Amino acid sequence: MTVDAGPFSLGPVGGPGPAVLCLHGLSGTPYEVRPPAEALARHGFACVGPLLPGHGEPWQRLAATSESAWLEVAKEAFDQLSETHERVYVLGLSMGGLLALSLAVRRPVEGLLVLATPLRLRWLLRIAVPILASFVGSVAKNSGIADPEALGRHPGTDRMPLRSVVNVMRLQKQVERELPKVEAPIHLIFSRRDPTVDPGDAERILELVSSPRRTVRYVDRSLHVVTVDFDREEVARECVGFLQQLETGDGLPARVDAEPTAP
Repeated sequence: MTVDAGPFSLGPVGGPGPAVLCLHGLSGTPYEVRPPAEALARHGFACVGPLLPGHGEPWQRLAATSESAWLEVAKEAFDQLSETHERVYVLGLSMGGLLALSLAVRRPVEGLLVLATPLRLRWLLRIAVPILASFVGSVAKNSGIADPEALGRHPGTDRMPLRSVVNVMRLQKQVERELPKVEAPIHLIFSRRDPTVDPGDAERILELVSSPRRTVRYVDRSLHVVTVDFDREEVARECVGFLQQLETGDGLPARVDAEPTAP
């Protein structure tokens, strides 16, 4: 099955209504965040998913791209949406979640959807990756998808450049320092089965942000790429529900630790 891995523009883009900037993860493509974007577009949200610099190309090009280049594209895309749309939300998966949090410090983001976002790599990786990056260009990439059908149609590279992981580690440190400045309403979605992200990072993010509305949903069937894995429909519903609540002004609790629904 052929899927569209390129940038997308869905829903009433260019109109005055709400818009969502959708940011994919490291070595991924906009396809990773397309499922929740399609659901949001069906509910009247304009959704834009840019291809971040260095992605969709040989891994050597990604290795030569800095974290500041990713953030710059995110800021430009946000600014373009802000020119016509009254409210702009940001959805980010994994590294895209780090960019979303960083963007919320630098732009008037109306609300955040932060999915499977690693605030810190596991301690052994934090030690080993910077050392190995000097000798090893790339390593085999973990798919992060448990659903065999979703894995079979998923586009993207099978290599992960270690230099890019080092760049993500720098971005993580920057974001963690800036989290107290994040004031936008935020909803986190993490998987307890994620081999890449410690679910405890969700707690760390919620503790540090200054957002008056902070909620989290844990899922149990997916691995890392929760947007396309077994829990993809639940994840999409969560994204739509949270932004609809913000749009209608319905009272959201200041803090909710939501359990996953039954499979």
